[in-house]
Parts: sequence; structure tokens; C-alpha cells
Amino acid sequence: MPEETLPIYQIPDFETEKINPSEFYYSELEVHLKTHLFIQKPHKHDFYIVLLITGGTGTHTIDFRNYQVKPGTAFFLSPGQVHSWQLSEDTKGHVLFFSGSFYSAFYTQKKLMSFTFFRANISMPFMILSQHERDELLFYFERIHGEFQNPGWSSHTQLASYTNLLLTNSFRYYLTKNRNALQPGKEHDLFQKLEILIESGFLDHREVGFYAQKMHLSLKQLNSLTKNSVGKTVSQLIMDRVILESKRLLTNSSKTVSEIASYLRFDDPSYFSRLFKSKTTCTPEQFRKEIRS
Repeated sequence: MPEETLPIYQIPDFETEKINPSEFYYSELEVHLKTHLFIQKPHKHDFYIVLLITGGTGTHTIDFRNYQVKPGTAFFLSPGQVHSWQLSEDTKGHVLFFSGSFYSAFYTQKKLMSFTFFRANISMPFMILSQHERDELLFYFERIHGEFQNPGWSSHTQLASYTNLLLTNSFRYYLTKNRNALQPGKEHDLFQKLEILIESGFLDHREVGFYAQKMHLSLKQLNSLTKNSVGKTVSQLIMDRVILESKRLLTNSSKTVSEIASYLRFDDPSYFSRLFKSKTTCTPEQFRKEIRS
């Protein structure tokens, strides 16, 4: 039986005729929802998403966590995250997609990574805006809308500028609402380096010493870094990434629990099941049944 996988959409799936469709897309949310009915079920993207809700209600599920949708909520998703939503018919707003290469062609990848609302493993991927904050972000969405619908000379530069201002102002508001959010600086850069190492190594390296050696820090220094940054130990961060990967595999593949345990480098499937239950309160089988029901 062929393995089932979640669809991974690309920006051209949503727009094929306007500005650089492989890297940039904008739509009013109500038009987007009516045009692309396939996005209701769990799926992944290979681009960044900014979503602003101006009307309607519902639930937005991002990496298996549910968030309330209501006017004034903004969501920020990064490539690879699994999401789906259940929205009322009167839902309105704005949705923007852009690739990392689109942004980094005008600004730096480091700046993009500094927007920690795109890093849901350490931050909440949403915020609730005041009327003033909403109006400020709507200003940039409207400029993006106008430029996207009527492109002219140097439209890519204009769109990149508006996108950068949208993200910058969003992050300003995000920091005022999340006082403990990791802010740009030396500690942020070190933590970002650790995140990259964990992302590439969590399957084969669960020992904290491996990451401490890679970062040229002592175990104490590394754990102090993560405790100060996100209130977790390095071991907890590694295990969080393992559990997230197991949830994604249970959701978007036909692998058995034993096969998933083996893929995640667990020698004993029963130990993996016990660990999963201790972290999520349900067994892998129960999780798969619930998420697919």
C-alpha cells in the first residue's frame, strides 16, 4: 500500500498569473477561502504565511494546537508547519504568502529569523490586536493589495518593502504583548544556532553534550541559555521536537507505530508509545484516530 502523505502546497497552486507566483501571493481571505476549498483539511506549505482576521469566528489548528479565530487575530506560519481551520462563512481578512528567498533577496535571512512569531516551537504563532494595531497592519495589507493587483515598475521592491514593514510592525506589537518573547541580540543568535542544530540532528542526537560541543559551550552554559530564552532545558527542547515529528508522521503517513518508532530511532516501540503518552496523555494510536476523525 503506498504511503499517504499530507499535501504540501506551493505558492503557484494559489496564483498562476500575477507577480512572481512561485514566491509571492496576496488575497482577501474571503476570496481565498471560496477559491481554494482544498485548504480546509490538514496540510503543509513551503512558504511563510501572515493571516489577519477582520471578521468571522472559528478555530485555526497549527501543529496540533487549537487557536481561537476572531476579529483582530493575526497568525504567523513558517514552512513545514501542519495546519487546518474551521471558519464561519462570514470570515473575512487578509492572507499573505511569501517564500524565504523572496524576503532574503531584499533583506537578510537573519532578520527574517528574528521574527520569533514564525518559530512556533518557542513562541505563540498568533496575537490579538487592538483596533489601532489592526488599522496599522491593514494599511500595509491594503498597499500590498494595490501593488499586487496593479503591478508597475519595481513592484517586487515595493512588495518586499511593504512586507517588511508589515512584519516589523507586527513584531513590535508582538513584543509588547509577549514580554518574555526572545528578542534580537547575542542570546537570540545563540539560541537560533541551537535551534538549527536540533532541527538537523534530533533524529540521531538526543544527548545534550553533542549540542554543547557543537556550540563550544559547557552543559551548564547551554542549559542556562535555553532556560533564560524559553524556560526549558536542552533535553526538553530535543524531546519536544521528537514528539512534534511523531505527531506529524502519525497524521500524514501510513507508517505503523512500530515503523514510526524505528524512524525516530527508538529500539523499543512500546517504550516509544509510553513516552508519547506521557507527553501527550494519549497513545499514538489514539492520537492518530482522533486527528483523522
